[in-house]
Amino acid sequence: MDVKALQMLLLPWLRVETWHTRHPKDDERFHKALHEVFAQLGYSIAYEQFYDAIRAVIVELTPGHELFRDRDIEHFARRAEVVGSYLYDVRNCQ
Repeated sequence: MDVKALQMLLLPWLRVETWHTRHPKDDERFHKALHEVFAQLGYSIAYEQFYDAIRAVIVELTPGHELFRDRDIEHFARRAEVVGSYLYDVRNCQ
């Protein structure tokens, strides 16, 4: 799995300052980014890969804030992995 590609595909969501909120527009950007991730990289992306990619982008965009956002990074990495697992299962059940 191409880590740089994952980071680039998550960037449209993460570059918005409010990426970590539960605002409907932030959720929409999150799901659009995941749609592109899974379309281009497949569904088999582990939590750790999402976590590392999100954290790397946050470190680059807002140096020094990664520890402050660590809980948010964990939350969204888990959500992303769950969505990927679900899509993988649904695809393979048909």
